[in-house]
Amino acid sequence: MLLPRLITAVVGIPLMLLSIYWGGLPFLIVMMGVVFLALQEFFYIAEKGNYSVRPVTGIVTGMLIFISVYLNATKIGPLSDNQGTAALITLLIIPLFAMEIIKKQPQKAIERMGLTFFGAFFISWTLGHLVLIRNLRPDGLLFSLFLVLLIWTLDTGAYFVGRKFGRNRLSESISPKKTVEGAIGGVITAVVVGLICRLIFLKHIFSIPETIIISVAISIVSQFSDLAESLIKRDAGLKDSSDLLPGHGGMLDRFDSFLFTAPLFYYYLVVFKNI
Repeated sequence: MLLPRLITAVVGIPLMLLSIYWGGLPFLIVMMGVVFLALQEFFYIAEKGNYSVRPVTGIVTGMLIFISVYLNATKIGPLSDNQGTAALITLLIIPLFAMEIIKKQPQKAIERMGLTFFGAFFISWTLGHLVLIRNLRPDGLLFSLFLVLLIWTLDTGAYFVGRKFGRNRLSESISPKKTVEGAIGGVITAVVVGLICRLIFLKHIFSIPETIIISVAISIVSQFSDLAESLIKRDAGLKDSSDLLPGHGGMLDRFDSFLFTAPLFYYYLVVFKNI
């Protein structure tokens, strides 16, 4: 299992880092691919769980939401006072009802509309904050690198510490292989990497205590985010969201840690740091 993980990482990590470095359109294209595949996997999970959803509608809705979030961080967004996403989400509710009325199949209509909209919004809105972070000026690149490096390394730290010292299950019914020891190892790894990042390129923005607090918060929320995605998979009786990435599962498995951490970090930067 370790070799496929390494091979996938050797290919995926440089691609992700390069797209972050370039920013702009290259990063948008990469993230559009990530969101598209993650949406596909979400609706695949829902169908495997015998839930009634409309995958095509959900994927189209999700992609439109993601693009609108991206536009909010560009010169186009301020033209509408950044209300584009709110307006779009409101308007997209109408077609969901329209499709159910046209189909004249009221059975499970609430389930179809609710899960379709939830999947589209949950995936696209949360991951959309990654492009918002990258588009922050003038240090969006540094913030993006900080978040990505922190999560990747804490995942690695939690994995190896858990394998070596793991004894107590963190949440056995949801993610049987995760342990309390692994989670603590992930937090410690995140703090160390966070301080290294601060020393190298964020000294002018974060103090040492602030870096420690941010790193701990991100590491805890990251692991909760991972469990949240695992909860959805367990409900459908699945281990991975897909077999797209050897050793890593699907795209949703690979980016699940960003579902809550990206919004958390973004709003910390814009609300508390006033960036």
